[in-house]
Amino acid sequence: MKKVLCIGSVTTDVIIKPVDHLPTPGELQYIDSSSMFVGGCATNASMDLAKLGVPTSICCKLGKDLFGNFVYDTCKATGVDVSYAIFDENVQTTTSIVCVNSAGERSFLYNGGSTSALTVEEIPDAALEDADIVFLAGALLNHKLDGEPASRMFKKAREMGKYTVMDTAFDPTGRWMSGIEAALPYLDLFMPSIEEAEQIAGIEGDFDAIADVLIAKWVKNVIIKAGKKGAYIREGGKEGYFAPTYLSIKPTDTTGAGDSFCAGFLAGLAQGFDYKKSAKLGNAVGTHCVMELGASTGIKPLADIYKFMEEHTDEVPLDD
Repeated sequence: MKKVLCIGSVTTDVIIKPVDHLPTPGELQYIDSSSMFVGGCATNASMDLAKLGVPTSICCKLGKDLFGNFVYDTCKATGVDVSYAIFDENVQTTTSIVCVNSAGERSFLYNGGSTSALTVEEIPDAALEDADIVFLAGALLNHKLDGEPASRMFKKAREMGKYTVMDTAFDPTGRWMSGIEAALPYLDLFMPSIEEAEQIAGIEGDFDAIADVLIAKWVKNVIIKAGKKGAYIREGGKEGYFAPTYLSIKPTDTTGAGDSFCAGFLAGLAQGFDYKKSAKLGNAVGTHCVMELGASTGIKPLADIYKFMEEHTDEVPLDD
């Protein structure tokens, strides 16, 4: 099985629920639960991959603080190779307060911290050489890595014969295309969410037109994560299509759902699957994510995921 390197966004998530509105100044609002998990696109994907049984390493920056130790220890205990994690006493570990409403939807209060401080110079060649698939997760939150630095990293990875992948996070600074454009020509696969893709392309609702914009920027292949619609897939110059997901499962918490789709899809590629089969696995892994509270809690080994897929062939056929 191929090995995946996850680079970039790392977070400690403090999850509170239900939060259907934020309290006004001086107001006390009761909630039912509060908990702390490792989050962030790179850490979520790396832990999901490790739980699935895919050999995985992570390159990220952490503060020398309790949150940094929590992230490092949790990833290591999950089976992620943390050899390339960096501790920096000059930054705080990225933290996010995740407010989950009664419908399972989430909003965030975010301290960029260590994620914003990771530089391309801190990604060792050994980390790239050790992997088959190089995945930059949470672009647009990796401020010192976004854009031209990421393009240099992906160019080097390509020259090493690696398969290059990137996804994005929501960008409150509004850079969107300008924050990632330099890296796009060096991507074998780009996997934004529909909300992010619309902002990047400047087009609303039209998956084909959005993919056209990205392919015109020399991205080889595009996947747009589309929530209940599943995933839109454009393989190079071929016609786009949707891979449906499992709508019979009511979400408990959607935190990390996009990251878990990415992990499931990359797990498929790591086993030599084509895009269609990898997308089905990605949707099944994403469905397991939303069954539990936390970004990685619901992820199970591949054997359990495949059993779930076989039990739900009436909803999403294994072969079509």
